[in-house]
Amino acid sequence: MRFRGKPRSDCRSRRLVFLIECLLNQNARDRGAAESPAVNRAVVDVLSEADIGMVQIPCPEIACLGFDRRRTPGKTIRQALAMPDAASCCQRLAVTTAERMQCYIDQGFEVLAILGGNEESPGCAVHAAGPDATRLTGRSGVFMRALARELARRNLPIEFHGMRDADPRLLHDDLEWLRHRVS
Repeated sequence: MRFRGKPRSDCRSRRLVFLIECLLNQNARDRGAAESPAVNRAVVDVLSEADIGMVQIPCPEIACLGFDRRRTPGKTIRQALAMPDAASCCQRLAVTTAERMQCYIDQGFEVLAILGGNEESPGCAVHAAGPDATRLTGRSGVFMRALARELARRNLPIEFHGMRDADPRLLHDDLEWLRHRVS
C-alpha cells in the first residue's frame, strides 16, 4: 500500500547517546553491584528531559563471560575479560557498537557521548586520557578500551564519560556534566 497525502513532519531530536546496559537495566549488574532496583533513573531523566535518544550497549561481561561471569577460580572479572577468547568477544562487540554509531552518524544523527560505568568496572570503566575524552587510559574497562580503539580506527571522535553511580557525590558531578553536554 502506498502512502498518500502529505508526509508527517519528523519530530525526532536526531541527538543520542550510547550507554551501557546496566544504566538502563540494573539487573545486568554482577551480584552485589546494583545501585538501584531497576534503572538509573537520574541518568534516564536527564536524557529524557533533554529529548536525547538512548542506545543500549550490551553488557560485555554477560556477552563475553555469561550472566554468571564464568571464570577460572582466583581470576577477577577484569582478568577474565582480558583472556584471549573474552578479549576477542569484547572486540567484536566494539566493532558492532561502532558500526551502529556510524550508521546513525551517516544518517545525520549526532552521537553526543558514550556513557560508561563506575571507576572500577572491569568492562565499562571510563578513564579519559586527555581533555577531549575520546582516548582512554589502561585503567579503563576492557570493553571500553576496545571501543575507543575501534572508534579511533574509524576516525569517530566520540566523547566517553563514566556515570559513577556507586558514589552519590561522583554521580552528582557526572549528572552535572551530562546536563551540560546535552543542553
